[in-house]
Amino acid sequence: MLIIDKIAYNNRLANANPYLKFGFGFALLILAVWWESIWISTGIIIGMNALLLLVAKVNKKQYIKLLSIPSVFIILSLLAIVFYFSREKGDFLFSVKVLGYYVGYSKITLIRSLYVLLRCFAALSCIYFMTLTTGFNQMIVVLKKLRIPKEMIEIIMLVYRFIFIFLEEVAEIYIAQEMRFGYVNFKTSYRSLGILISTLFTRIMIRYRDMSIALDTKLYDGEFYI
Repeated sequence: MLIIDKIAYNNRLANANPYLKFGFGFALLILAVWWESIWISTGIIIGMNALLLLVAKVNKKQYIKLLSIPSVFIILSLLAIVFYFSREKGDFLFSVKVLGYYVGYSKITLIRSLYVLLRCFAALSCIYFMTLTTGFNQMIVVLKKLRIPKEMIEIIMLVYRFIFIFLEEVAEIYIAQEMRFGYVNFKTSYRSLGILISTLFTRIMIRYRDMSIALDTKLYDGEFYI
């Protein structure tokens, strides 16, 4: 089970009304994305994190670990906003001349990056509130209530299922290779990684075939849910 699912099914808000959780989180998500305000974004970040850590009692270390993954991409993306090129020194607070161009940042780019940073983390907090307090089964109920096409729900369920299959197969192949010293140095690691990828494709197709046979024997009629 993924860490997100473990948290979603083992928190104090797990049995709360899924419509209220999803509606509240989604409304604040729209507000965070639409309204460009430092105070609103900061308030959403504080409020959502308080609900997750103090009310839902989500494990702090696990939550920080989940936040760290998208945070890296957000911060790296902000570098493109903070730093820019110009032929003239202009309003740079700090700059370095490279090949006839000035590279640096200004007060405007710092302010703009702050707005973007807060809005990103506000939106991320809303998304995590919905996913970490609402189990997948509850999410399906909400999607059906919203009249999402059943074909789309089926795709979501299949993708969700194959995430577990994918991670399980990767773990099994990696452990088998590691026990045979497949990652002792760069050369063997590179070779083992290639074998892992090629083997993974074959095993995923086998698991898909097995799942199809199992569904046929259970008289699968095209719908996973009732």
